[in-house]
Amino acid sequence: MQRYLRVCAMVATAPFLSCAESENRTHSLVSLEEGSLHPNISHYDSRILGHRDDGLLVEAGGSEAWPSITFSSGDDAWDLRGYFRVKVDVTNLGSLPLFAGIRLDSKSAGQTNTPQHAQGFESIEPGQTMTISMRLSTEDWIFDEPLPLVGMRRAPGIELMNLAAVEKIQVFIGHADEPRTFLIQNLRAEGTVEIRPTEGFLPFVDRYGQNKHKEWPEKIRDDGDFAKVIRIEESDLSRNPGISSWSRFGGWKDGPKLEATGFFRVEKVDGKWWFVDPEGYLFWSNGPTCMSPDFGYTGVEGREHYFEGLPEDGSELAQFYQLSNWAPHGFYSDKIPYRILQVYKANLYRKYGEDWLESFIKMAHLRLRSWGMNTVANWALPELYRGNDTAYIASFFVVGNRTLEGSEGYWGKFHDVFDPSFRESVKNGFRERRFEAQDPWCIGFFVDNELSWGNDGISLSLETLTSPADQPAKIEFGRDLRRKYRDIESLNLAWGTGYRSWTDFLETRTVPSIDRAIGDLRSFYRKTADTYFRTIREEQKAAAPNHLYMGCRFAWVNDTVALSSAEYCDVVSYNKYERSIRSMRLPYDTDRPMIIGEYHFGATDKGHFHPGLREGKDQNERAELFKDYLQSALENPQMVGVHWFQWVDEHFAGRADEENYNVGLVDIADTPYREMVEVIRSVGKRMYPFRYEYK
Repeated sequence: MQRYLRVCAMVATAPFLSCAESENRTHSLVSLEEGSLHPNISHYDSRILGHRDDGLLVEAGGSEAWPSITFSSGDDAWDLRGYFRVKVDVTNLGSLPLFAGIRLDSKSAGQTNTPQHAQGFESIEPGQTMTISMRLSTEDWIFDEPLPLVGMRRAPGIELMNLAAVEKIQVFIGHADEPRTFLIQNLRAEGTVEIRPTEGFLPFVDRYGQNKHKEWPEKIRDDGDFAKVIRIEESDLSRNPGISSWSRFGGWKDGPKLEATGFFRVEKVDGKWWFVDPEGYLFWSNGPTCMSPDFGYTGVEGREHYFEGLPEDGSELAQFYQLSNWAPHGFYSDKIPYRILQVYKANLYRKYGEDWLESFIKMAHLRLRSWGMNTVANWALPELYRGNDTAYIASFFVVGNRTLEGSEGYWGKFHDVFDPSFRESVKNGFRERRFEAQDPWCIGFFVDNELSWGNDGISLSLETLTSPADQPAKIEFGRDLRRKYRDIESLNLAWGTGYRSWTDFLETRTVPSIDRAIGDLRSFYRKTADTYFRTIREEQKAAAPNHLYMGCRFAWVNDTVALSSAEYCDVVSYNKYERSIRSMRLPYDTDRPMIIGEYHFGATDKGHFHPGLREGKDQNERAELFKDYLQSALENPQMVGVHWFQWVDEHFAGRADEENYNVGLVDIADTPYREMVEVIRSVGKRMYPFRYEYK
């Protein structure tokens, strides 16, 4: 079977600009039709129900974590070199949201440095048909020869997996605790990929931190462009000073007037949860995270040849070099400390001069008011939010305490919440935020971020059992088991273990049969979650009794910990990178307010190699995705706000952990994305009436 698509020849005089007549072809990968169904299909907690509209009706889920249906190539592997994307159309035929995705797996073919799989996924509302798409290469071009580029989540010019011998194409679903029914249609490869020479690509970052090889209208080309950008934006801000129907805190003056308590609170009004601002007006939180010039940096040490025009040591811009000690993943993780360049700060200096920080702060508040945003969200510069100009949410990480040694997570080990150092570290966090704890402009506090709770409701208990004997959490678990079983023989009988004594229980670091210990594992997991949230709530209410506890911003979560959070937090927070949260609810119809701490959409049409966790084809579609997401949140009766991640783009050459996403409301040169601004304004003007009137 011929599956290789020829590539477009490059124009030698412009090796890094788009090919003028790039072909866009589509190739069906498998037949889903009745009578000619692809012959090699395997099932994992799934079954075929029949056919409809040249597609495959599938029921999956209810037993396993990741049910799937897999199409195998047999002896004739798919050769997808030359294609840009693989896509499939999925229709959710059920009454609940469907988390669905596609995954490709290839034969190794001796390419040990090439990834052997790639995937893409979406959340699909009931009754909705969505195209799930995954890129096969960073851009619609690849280098003719390998060019080792490091420090980026996605580097340019590479295939994202071994495309020469794809042997499996999988359609999967997740988070399905009961069977889901869906329709699979049109599984295909699309697009044409150019081949470009590596010669002449380096350096690829210009002196302003932009992509040297790509052009767009707002790109900064010399220092004089900054003054032009300032004049254009000042004119725009003067024409659009803000929304007159908002209170000084950003609440809705034209809406119902409730009791004014002098601080923010949450209240349910006509079936919908709201914040209420200090003056008693309904408030719905909308704003960006990371409003600080400390974001928008990149590592330069060991990668100096990527950049042209790096500031010379001793020059005025050399002040924006610094050493960094943070690199949890990737190229710099074993090179600490390493040299970075604060590119965003350097551009703010070029743009505003010596008083760049004051100008940054002033412009940030002017922009938020003009754009129709009312919240300075997580991880902002304290000097920015302490000016009583915009409502904000404060935050801190619990640090300095003992961790659970048997645990592991993307951002680090979990806390040992039973060690006294945990409570003391929480106290210290609030002591360091005395200003925020008294400030009426502060809505509340996020504490921690994206902890690794696991998705099964037992992971922390298992990690406790694999910790050493002196781990306080393990000692606490042992006390609970001793109270329940009284003697070690009874525990052994229940768990099928062979502990010689309770001391042996503590010293053993292997896990028992999960099936036999499941009840105790779940019980101690819930106790761990309750202790975590209750301890923080107690310390916050002691330190900041008038402020809201906003939770820990879940990324990996399960029903057990979500219910624990709902019990102790004033607002339950999630970082939710989806296209819609219209149907999002807490487990078991738990009625508590929720807030989204992070979401974003990105594109690669203005210089980035990676769009981010959710992609639009260009800046216009990115803005439309923002609008749709925010509207879905306004329609959700439990949502009290959404916070965009983040204020400024991640540098396209990568931050410390290699993320290089187009996620900013402003770019690395501090120029707002006009497409985003226009849509943000249109949403802001109708945000409150829409939320209040929506049925």
